[in-house]
Amino acid sequence: MIRKIKKLGKKQLNQFKLRRSRIHLNGNTLKNDLKNLGIERGDVILIHSSLKSIGYIIGGAKTVIEALLYAVKQEGTLLVPTYPRRGSMYNTCNIKNYIFDYTSKKTAMGAIPSEFLKLREVFRSIHPTHSISAIGKYAKELTETHHIGDKTFGENSPWGKLIKLNGKILGIGITLGPTTQYHYIEDIMGEDFPIKTKVDKIFKLKCKIGDDKYINVDVNPLDPEVAKTRIDKKDSTFIRNYFWEIYKRLGILKVGKIGEATSWWVNARRFIEVLMDLAKLNITIYSTKEELMENNLYPYDLISEKLN
Repeated sequence: MIRKIKKLGKKQLNQFKLRRSRIHLNGNTLKNDLKNLGIERGDVILIHSSLKSIGYIIGGAKTVIEALLYAVKQEGTLLVPTYPRRGSMYNTCNIKNYIFDYTSKKTAMGAIPSEFLKLREVFRSIHPTHSISAIGKYAKELTETHHIGDKTFGENSPWGKLIKLNGKILGIGITLGPTTQYHYIEDIMGEDFPIKTKVDKIFKLKCKIGDDKYINVDVNPLDPEVAKTRIDKKDSTFIRNYFWEIYKRLGILKVGKIGEATSWWVNARRFIEVLMDLAKLNITIYSTKEELMENNLYPYDLISEKLN
């Protein structure tokens, strides 16, 4: 046995340890957990996930996707981030001769997105840094106009369409940090957003959409300097916890377990409405504790009456 373990690669070794140390979960367990969390038939859901956090799942990522599809049924729709970007949005825009192949089944977003792209029914948005894929009733509608204009996260994007369809954002084993929906209000509010989050340049990135067929997509990338204090960064624990408290105390964040993973969902429209209210108070995903305390915007009790 010891010899066999030594021969395993890093990925296989991690799977071996996970299998030996964690409870074995199956599809039925995940289906029940999704139901208990409040995921229902007909839901339109944008999923952010960590497969490892769920535990050892018999069948792996495929089992998770099957459970999600079962939960929303044929009337529902699943959206999964399948971003092709290399590093940051800005870095990708500066890669010489960069081309996004819309027909590719590749993504850098982890096991669940990678498995999702293998399904035949997938619609994938044409976007060179933030392509999103979808399956279900509204899959085509959610993805088909993403390449139009230079607002990656705006009205034409899957994030904008999700709000119009009264969809949900589902986090499985993650914090509120990686939720790309935040950038929707930056595109919608434009200069009214409290800080400037984009660079001044618009890049034209090439996307392959078929045999010898290409289009250029305009991309105005997020500023990597501004992003240093953003909610998804390792050192941004304070603002992640503050946003979690705000949404919890407003009764918007629904929290439960999927497998062993602490999971949550929010209504996308309400999520955005609160973000807009916070932005008007100069509270953003880039805020620091020092800034908020200096302006009497922390702790929560100082702003509670100003939020709907």
